[in-house]
Amino acid sequence: MVKTESVGEVNAGRDLRRGVALLRQAGSGFGGRGGASGTGRGLRGAVLALVCCALALVIGGAARAEDLSGGYFGLGDARGMRIEVEQGDPAGDPAGLFIDSNGAEARFGGAWVGGGIEAVLAFPDSQVFLRLDAAPSGLVAIALPLDEDGQPIERASREMTFLRDGLAPPAQPELYQPEPDRADRVVDPDVFLASYSFWSPEGVSRGFSAIGARYRTMMRLYPMVHADVLWKLCGADGRLASEQRGEALRGQGVECAELLGLVEDLQRSGRFGEWKAAAEAEGADFLAAVQCARGYIVKREVCGPAAQKTAAAAVSLRTVATAIQPFR
Repeated sequence: MVKTESVGEVNAGRDLRRGVALLRQAGSGFGGRGGASGTGRGLRGAVLALVCCALALVIGGAARAEDLSGGYFGLGDARGMRIEVEQGDPAGDPAGLFIDSNGAEARFGGAWVGGGIEAVLAFPDSQVFLRLDAAPSGLVAIALPLDEDGQPIERASREMTFLRDGLAPPAQPELYQPEPDRADRVVDPDVFLASYSFWSPEGVSRGFSAIGARYRTMMRLYPMVHADVLWKLCGADGRLASEQRGEALRGQGVECAELLGLVEDLQRSGRFGEWKAAAEAEGADFLAAVQCARGYIVKREVCGPAAQKTAAAAVSLRTVATAIQPFR
């Protein structure tokens, strides 16, 4: 297990330059030496100065601390992760263990701040600022990676949900999230894959735009998934949907009228379940490829086969037209 520094109590408005300097001084001190409280105070000051806006909604309403002792398992994009809070009584110093989705462990000792726990996780090759707040039936965790100089990487921050041990997870897919209400939101591609079937056509259009060009292009390698997404896009209204359809249909050998008519026929004949089963089977392969590409999974037994399937798809020249041929 990897030992970490403690994070002391300080004001969120502590001078940022001093905090960044202390972050740099912390460098090699993580993972092997005891908690230097001065470094911890500077670290928290620097991190909070940069992420106060992101944390405001979580921290702001916490009038008192709750006992967070216990074990928690991750939901959604935190699946496979685990948090064990061993000393979660607000009367004492919090401590615990964080286990990521690849089994890497980091023990933490932190501080109670604004009703939640703040600490720094020191993994063998990275450091992560962590905040834990009580949520219905579990925890909300905000993780903010630190770069080699100990400075926060804001664009890589993540908010994750953990459920207390012994409780049943929700019936929706683990990665499910409500559809985006604006086109300018960022949507993780794995969240999109798990959720789009539950979204309105307009929500799918906004989500398809928000996953980024890289993953829209990657989706073309999985044409049954692409066909299922296109079917939703073809039913969406608005200029954004029109633009997304133009991009998604290019080179696929089909048009919206054909897709909409085919799915209507399948629904009427009772075969639409076969369509969805084919899309979901291909979607499982696509999801593994996406999560390996994003570094969320690094296990060879998962990413090796995913890479092979993606490479095979890249040379297969399959399109939506060929993928839906069995349903015509």
